[in-house]
Amino acid sequence: MARATSDPVLQVDNIKFRRGRDILRGIHWTVEKGQHWCVLGPNGCGKTTLINVVTGYDSPTDGSIVVDGQRFGDSDWREVRKRVGIVASTLTTFLESSEPVIDVVASGRDAKLNLIDIVPAALQKQARSLLQQFGCGYLQDSLWGPLSQGEKQKVLICRALMSRFRVLILDEPCAGLDPVAREHFLHWLGGLGSQQGAPSLIMVTHHVEEILPCMSHVLVLKSGQVLAAGQKEDVLSSTVLSEAYGAPVKLSSRQGRYTLSVAST
Repeated sequence: MARATSDPVLQVDNIKFRRGRDILRGIHWTVEKGQHWCVLGPNGCGKTTLINVVTGYDSPTDGSIVVDGQRFGDSDWREVRKRVGIVASTLTTFLESSEPVIDVVASGRDAKLNLIDIVPAALQKQARSLLQQFGCGYLQDSLWGPLSQGEKQKVLICRALMSRFRVLILDEPCAGLDPVAREHFLHWLGGLGSQQGAPSLIMVTHHVEEILPCMSHVLVLKSGQVLAAGQKEDVLSSTVLSEAYGAPVKLSSRQGRYTLSVAST
């Protein structure tokens, strides 16, 4: 299959998704190589559904998805997933409680879940190294089920890093992290995004405080549709976010980081 002319790492054309109701209603979105996107919007606007569709965990009702030149439906999506690192709470619903943490991390290499084969020693070593780097080496001999929410999030981050990815998708990656752990993670993410040749980052969040200086673009969803999309400086404003959330809000920035407050009426 021929690649798109602009060779985007992700191209979404007129994606629709219906499950009892219209959740996504004609989404158009293109992520070019070198761009880092933040996806914002109120609860129920379709953020997580969009990520599930892009990664093939849900099938769109209509529309086209191309990841790294491979079109959904024309390619083996199990192979495509190897180019996409993902940190998402939805993965927790697919993981067995009895799955060893080392296997959860190692499974990221081939985008598989609930491994039944013995993990090669080289992958085990890499998985243990990643757990150590993220301060959770003490979990390497644990099982998935008993972990806290924050611990599971860290393990999923390590899992994503096992993949040789072109795109790293993070669906609310700071959920369950305490403030110090959150800032440590954001510092790491900012460092990754600032590296030359870094994968394209896509971070879904409810909190503008988590939008880093390295984020170049913003996608704002409302009621399953694109409200605004483009360069961060053009899209991220009090006006756009007030319309998205249906309430007057004030966006402030300082040293490349943002805060949001509900404006007095």
